[in-house]
Amino acid sequence: MLMKRFVKVIMVIVAVLFILFLSGRFGWKLGGFGACQDAGIDSVEVSDHAVRMTGFYPRSFPEGFCGYYAKEKEGKLYVGFRFSAVFGIFESGNFDIMIPVKESIEEVIVKTRMGERPVWNAYNGFISRSEPYGVFVKLEPGNAWSVSMRYEDLNNKMINTYYTACESGDHLFMNNDIIYVAKETEAPVPFILTVYTEDDTVVAYEEFNFDTGTEKMYLTVTEDGRIVEESADE
Repeated sequence: MLMKRFVKVIMVIVAVLFILFLSGRFGWKLGGFGACQDAGIDSVEVSDHAVRMTGFYPRSFPEGFCGYYAKEKEGKLYVGFRFSAVFGIFESGNFDIMIPVKESIEEVIVKTRMGERPVWNAYNGFISRSEPYGVFVKLEPGNAWSVSMRYEDLNNKMINTYYTACESGDHLFMNNDIIYVAKETEAPVPFILTVYTEDDTVVAYEEFNFDTGTEKMYLTVTEDGRIVEESADE
């Protein structure tokens, strides 16, 4: 009798753990892009019926790949990823996925609750993160926590924000869509760069113009709250 009860208890525990594992492994998709993480992207291949993406977990501590969440909208494919040290225990951090699509895709964008990052477009193909073009920001204030870049394209207001503690001296790659906006409009594109502390206090604020002939624009946020433009070879 005791043995039967013991076996039943063990079976219940195993069943509960299994359900928790499945919930952690797949249930995150209920949160949509709000539950998604960024990923390192090695390649993007776009065909008429599918988009193939390969990549890896971008941080040093290994976490397994749990899956992706994707949505199509007006020729754009938005994709978010999920990794976990617990629920991805049987997987590596590398992935090779094929995402079915219903319409012609003009741009592929990695999307998380923190922001968006284009990785492929019909004009230039795959956009390697190791050699991006656009706006780069270097932070000197030690209390800088997030950087926001805002500008308007032909139809929409664009925003790209990094909500993460930023180490002084590192350049953050902010955005390269602004290049295509400048080429389409054949005019400089005004944008606003704002830097915040963790409690949303503004550290620095400045307006700039991204010129049509510019490929890379480097900006430095100084300790005294100024934002200055560097030369590309600095």
